[in-house]
Amino acid sequence: MLTLISSDLCEPPSSTACFRDITLYSSCFLDAEVLLECEKENADLYWKWLREKGAWDFVEDIVEAGQEYGVSIRPQKGNISVPRIYYDNLNFIVGSLKGYHSLR
Repeated sequence: MLTLISSDLCEPPSSTACFRDITLYSSCFLDAEVLLECEKENADLYWKWLREKGAWDFVEDIVEAGQEYGVSIRPQKGNISVPRIYYDNLNFIVGSLKGYHSLR
């Protein structure tokens, strides 16, 4: 199963550490491939940003939104909708991921 994360959620005001925690949890504990969704022309920008911040380790690839299907984390219209990834909603996101991935 895939975990899809909108690129909007890896940039401030989201926490890079929390973003990495979610990708680590999805990859290691849920055995899910983590994909970042962004516009094609911004893929290199997000790849560089995440590499510099040490948050690329558990992201498999960058794809355009709507190209793949799986559990999505987005600011709007996702399986898990959050305005940002931060310490105050980290447990909610992880719990929701666990619930969605256990349905497979």
